[in-house]
Amino acid sequence: MNTALLSWPRPAALLGLLTLGGILAAYAQTTPAPNHWSVKPGELVYLDGQPSTQAAINQVPDAAVACAEGLMGPPGVLRAFGDTLATQVLVITTKAHEYAPTTLALADRTNLPSAYVQEPASVRDIAPRALAYITAHYPKYWLDGTVKKLTRKSSGAVKYEVWLAGNWGWRYVSFTADGEFVDDKPFYQ
Repeated sequence: MNTALLSWPRPAALLGLLTLGGILAAYAQTTPAPNHWSVKPGELVYLDGQPSTQAAINQVPDAAVACAEGLMGPPGVLRAFGDTLATQVLVITTKAHEYAPTTLALADRTNLPSAYVQEPASVRDIAPRALAYITAHYPKYWLDGTVKKLTRKSSGAVKYEVWLAGNWGWRYVSFTADGEFVDDKPFYQ
């Protein structure tokens, strides 16, 4: 009886074949997979500052997307869009329309990160008035050292976002260049 026909391939040879097959399969895919944005019923969808649909945003090539942002929770959605039943908003901005008036208007209305040009800054850039405000209003938080200079794309207005750390998480507190309080949000918004 010929036992060579009944023997299994050695584990190293089998592993080599599987690895080679995986590499070849990875190279065989010539076109990238299309976007598949998942949108829940009742969720608002915006493409380049205009109301849109899931079908439309799934047609946008991945390389053309400048940013994809979400606004979640009734308080934020109501503040930006008024009386609506939606609790979430998906905002897709393409590179071609990143500075279009409709895109900038929506970014201003929603106060999403895409409304700003972000640059790193330091604690030294924060006005003493802002540091006094932090000390008075956030006694259980401390500066974590992260400061961003945010310049609004539509108007050029500057604000500084300071990250505060605490036992229960982070807060982002924003101030104007002269130290006037602008807004405060927990880390998850």
